[in-house]
Amino acid sequence: MSDHSPRTVLVTGGHGFIGSFVVRRLLARGYAVRCLVRHSSKTHRIDDLGVEKVVGDLLDPTSLATAMAGCHSCVHLAGISSYADMDKDFAWPTIVDGTRNVFQAALDAGLQRVVYAGSAIIYASADPERICDEDSPFMLAGTGLTYAEAKHENEQQVDTFVEKGLDVVVAIPTETYGPHDDEFLTTGYLKEAINGWPAMATKGGTMYGHVDDVAEGFCLALEKGGKGERYILGSENGTIEQIINLTLDVVGKKKRALVMPTGLTRFVIRTLFDLGLPSPEHPNAIEYGTLYAFCKNDKARRELGWEPRSGREVLEDTIRWLREAGHIKA
Repeated sequence: MSDHSPRTVLVTGGHGFIGSFVVRRLLARGYAVRCLVRHSSKTHRIDDLGVEKVVGDLLDPTSLATAMAGCHSCVHLAGISSYADMDKDFAWPTIVDGTRNVFQAALDAGLQRVVYAGSAIIYASADPERICDEDSPFMLAGTGLTYAEAKHENEQQVDTFVEKGLDVVVAIPTETYGPHDDEFLTTGYLKEAINGWPAMATKGGTMYGHVDDVAEGFCLALEKGGKGERYILGSENGTIEQIINLTLDVVGKKKRALVMPTGLTRFVIRTLFDLGLPSPEHPNAIEYGTLYAFCKNDKARRELGWEPRSGREVLEDTIRWLREAGHIKA
């Protein structure tokens, strides 16, 4: 595929945090972009782009067929993004059945390629020494973490549909920070660490990256990725303590992260939530945030030519936006 193509790309979830950056990157490359949205979707991130919007739903195969008509390829980002929704009844069907529907519709429509948004949560475990690549095994089976198990199930679907002849490439964002995360999907705890006292951290860790770099990775996966291949998209690994301390250093705060015991943190947050009392985090954020999802990005660098910015640069730009938007006091 050429870098500048008039071909139409359907983007599901294009109005979301990562999705809106992907849409902008695709438009800058010369692609025509069509976005699948629901009637209830908040589309403010893409309203100024003039992209075509088609109303549909992942669980409505007919609407997917309509959305894909005339498209060359699809970038599938739609799913569950908020911690509050990760254990809801609709989470599994949205993630698993919805993705299967997208793959089947793409196969039926004869699309040339689908880039599916995986998740680095499939590499998470309780082991802080584990550093994963794209072939590392899933360690969270039977844990009751619905989101993680659903995203793992999707990985099996990828292999099934590749065998059926669909060209699927998996782009795997790690913890993603950057401007315009106005729902505080990932930047919320950075904001609280800067504004609050003390700056509290959980045990746990992750690879993290910048939303615009991740969006570039999706575009490179569309253009250069290998059929059935996976590509981890993240800049650096860090514990939650290290990420918060680096954030505080960038801001110029003298305080340092206070690391809370995992068991106590889970108990307190769950109790506050169950009692309907104010809580600094959703219990699901603690469940996932106390795991370790350290990864390697060697494959994306080598095969896609992907060059992300440093972890410090990721946080510097995120904090710049938080400051300019009035979300932090620093």
